[in-house]
Amino acid sequence: MNTHDYSLAELRDTLTLLALASSIVANPNVPQPMARVVAVMSQHTAMAWAELLDDLIAAQGGVQ
Repeated sequence: MNTHDYSLAELRDTLTLLALASSIVANPNVPQPMARVVAVMSQHTAMAWAELLDDLIAAQGGVQ
């Protein structure tokens, strides 16, 4: 497995976890403090991955 494949597998897993986090945040039975913590963690994770993908695209000569 090369580095590119590893990043795509990690991205897939991360997006799956972000989808799960979204369902936790949207669930009215989840206590509000817990939903807020999950929402903040999800936001930070999504922003970090967006930055990483932006850097990968730039490294491949793509448009920024």
